[in-house]
Amino acid sequence: MTVNYGIHIGNTSASIAKMVNGKPCIVRSSTLKDTMPVCVAIDRRGAIQVGDAALNALKKEKLRAMGNWDHSNHNSFTEFRRTMGSDATYHSSNANKAFTSIELLAEVIKTLCSFEKSAQIYAAVITVPNSFKNNQINAVREAGVLAGLQQVEIVQESIAASLAYGIDSIITDGFWLVFDFGEETFKSALLKTEYGIMKVLDAEGDNYLGGINLDFATVDEIFIPYLQENFVIDELLRDSNKTNILRYEMKFYAEDAKRRLSYNETYEIFSDLGDIPGEDDEGEEIELDITVTQEDLAKA
Repeated sequence: MTVNYGIHIGNTSASIAKMVNGKPCIVRSSTLKDTMPVCVAIDRRGAIQVGDAALNALKKEKLRAMGNWDHSNHNSFTEFRRTMGSDATYHSSNANKAFTSIELLAEVIKTLCSFEKSAQIYAAVITVPNSFKNNQINAVREAGVLAGLQQVEIVQESIAASLAYGIDSIITDGFWLVFDFGEETFKSALLKTEYGIMKVLDAEGDNYLGGINLDFATVDEIFIPYLQENFVIDELLRDSNKTNILRYEMKFYAEDAKRRLSYNETYEIFSDLGDIPGEDDEGEEIELDITVTQEDLAKA
């Protein structure tokens, strides 16, 4: 069976590409984007949502949690690639059942394949982190089969990245160091090419260092001090549960600021009344009205 499709699933985003006349071309999502959020949500009817709709549901869930400082009901899930190969489950109160990492990943793969309208996808290559063990790789393969794929090939992310940059055509023999600073992880790999064959000699990384840490640094060093200056939140910050809910809600604003400040020197963040449903210690509704600069982000 010819394998013409490649799927990349990160901790927070995923994409699918196909070979067209010998060149890989991105299959754009239903929202005409190159990537799709790795997020699965179950609505009140028990229907499964994947991608942008699920991410919007996740944001609303976080907002509701901030409104009543309660995040006990979960129906939106992300970051489940981290638990592949484990017995971790994700309970949905709307579905009244727990989903495994394999089941959630299968929904992501199924949705990615649905973006291809010209043909049914039966075989695909799926990338995995260099650090994945056999049980994790087998779990990804099982998710692909559960999604409807008849053939699932696995390739390490560093090799896929090297091939994408044409390293195999640049030189047949040599060593290459590949860095990957993702949303939640930092990975590096030493690759060797010999006689046109590429293999990973060694890989190291930090599973808890990535863009999300930059987002939380922005929250902790910029947003929280702003709130302390403009609202009374001493009691709130003494409650670890409320603090975590607040940090996760502010994280969405930090992500937006990070993207905007990649190509702008300043970015103004202004939330309308009701956008952030939480209240401070005196019952005043929390708002954001702050200008963040590239210099602020660098200091954070």
